[in-house]
Amino acid sequence: MAKKEAEPFVFSKEKVKEALRLLHRIEWTIKTTSTYLFSGEYRSVFKGKGKEFDQVVAYEFGDDFRDIDWNVTARLGALYRKKYVEERELVIVIVIEDSPSLLFGSGAMTKRETVMEIAAILAILATGFRHRLGIVHVFPGGYLFIPPAKGRKKVLSNMVKICSLAPPSLLLEQPVKIPWSFLQRILPRNTILFWIGDFPLRPIPQQWFALSQRFEILGFRVEDPWEQTMPIKESFLAFDPVAGKVVKIDPSKPETKKRQQQWRLEREKYWNSLFPNRSSRCSFTVGKSIFADLLHFFAERSTIK
Repeated sequence: MAKKEAEPFVFSKEKVKEALRLLHRIEWTIKTTSTYLFSGEYRSVFKGKGKEFDQVVAYEFGDDFRDIDWNVTARLGALYRKKYVEERELVIVIVIEDSPSLLFGSGAMTKRETVMEIAAILAILATGFRHRLGIVHVFPGGYLFIPPAKGRKKVLSNMVKICSLAPPSLLLEQPVKIPWSFLQRILPRNTILFWIGDFPLRPIPQQWFALSQRFEILGFRVEDPWEQTMPIKESFLAFDPVAGKVVKIDPSKPETKKRQQQWRLEREKYWNSLFPNRSSRCSFTVGKSIFADLLHFFAERSTIK
């Protein structure tokens, strides 16, 4: 376990009980509604780059150019690629970006609670397929790294710990920085990274291309309904967790609608530039069926050759 700076390890018996209830509920849901995930083709859910070399074959349009064998291509004068068979065991790492903005919620749940639920579902699915699972919990001013491990008891114990942590303080002004260089150095090639957060507008990581070449990175974005469509009502007060104060919003004003539309356009442009391949990104809405959206995402990925 690697830790940078002081992790907000604030637990309570009630928080641990809540985390256990969440994990047990998710396990029950998976066992009763998605038995097919664990039958048939083994890699129907987690489809990554974990591969073992098989043979060299002729390159065809649509094949991954990264698999081209340039030595054979130069020798034979035509494009050839390396063909792989997928490994049975994968290394999966869940990156939880626990920023203060996740504390917003226009309904019964916050974005942070949704993020934790997504992480818990992924953890339980990974144990069902006997993969190795690691966790990176990133918070203002630091991060916690839990190395990949196998076994239901170990994985669920780690998830209970993460889900039981108190949310980041709104008084902290330190930035939330994912330790990409550290992960690039310590994790094996072809690790599948699930990056979960609300993905605010910011510069794309400098080493993003190298990271994308080394790992399979999947982006899971969580949005509140109000971020998608402003409620139709008169002016109201809302708490802004980033600014740390209550702000007045008037959806009836044209300039308010225009600002939100512009923000949405810029947000979508950033999201698509970060994950240009649709099979590598998925958006979730607080209050909607997370499990159904996740299964739909995996079902689409399973059709990709």
